[in-house]
Amino acid sequence: MPTVEDILKLLENGKWHDLKEIGEKAQLNDAEVKSVTKFLAQYNFIKLEEGRQKVKLDPSTRYFLKKIQQLEVEEKR
Repeated sequence: MPTVEDILKLLENGKWHDLKEIGEKAQLNDAEVKSVTKFLAQYNFIKLEEGRQKVKLDPSTRYFLKKIQQLEVEEKR
């Protein structure tokens, strides 16, 4: 089963994504996508435009995730 981390990974490019696209790629039904994205938006991890059915990473979340990835790469050296 996909996790919140999987959905964040789908959004890591910082661009807007359709909720349907997220559901297809994460193998979630519409209700699951809506539930997870509302949770992520509530805590400001993502920007959610319900009217347009679009989501994207909040810029600060994107920056944070990139820093974590950099640290993981450095740790492996």
